[in-house]
Amino acid sequence: MLTNKIAKACLFGGVLSLSVLGSTTAMAANQQSYNIDVFAHVPSDDFQVEPVESGWINQAQEIEYDITTSKLKAFEKQFQYKNVSGGIQATLMNTDSNGDAILSNGTDIIPLKVEFNGVELSDTAKTVVDDTTAKAGGRTTLRISQSDSKALTVQGDFTGQVAMMFEEALVNP
Repeated sequence: MLTNKIAKACLFGGVLSLSVLGSTTAMAANQQSYNIDVFAHVPSDDFQVEPVESGWINQAQEIEYDITTSKLKAFEKQFQYKNVSGGIQATLMNTDSNGDAILSNGTDIIPLKVEFNGVELSDTAKTVVDDTTAKAGGRTTLRISQSDSKALTVQGDFTGQVAMMFEEALVNP
């Protein structure tokens, strides 16, 4: 009789296991899963120079041609900045032999003027935000334009890259 009870218990346990396994298998057939890539950039509280509007910085930006003036229109974007230690300086990183950022079609070049907070940038570091203003933080304009006001006499598809480095302004002892 004990053997019969053990056999019934084993049989019941086996049936229960199969039914649980079967329902798990049935549920797995109706599952959907997703992987969502997310990211966040949290800048330092001490030093930051960041575009206000996200999503454009790593994409090519068109500097439009004005057919009525035969000149390039200025490209402008807003940046926010802060440096609790003092001023902020900026340097153009990829320039031609004259220290200019350029557009090129492989044959011809169009020199560009790059301004941050109204200060024209070059391959030499320049203070673009003074100590007091940088400590408080704020917003300003990055402006990329044709370096002169002459009508363009070149044609074609021009490309280039404006690379800037922002860093804490050096304090003179």
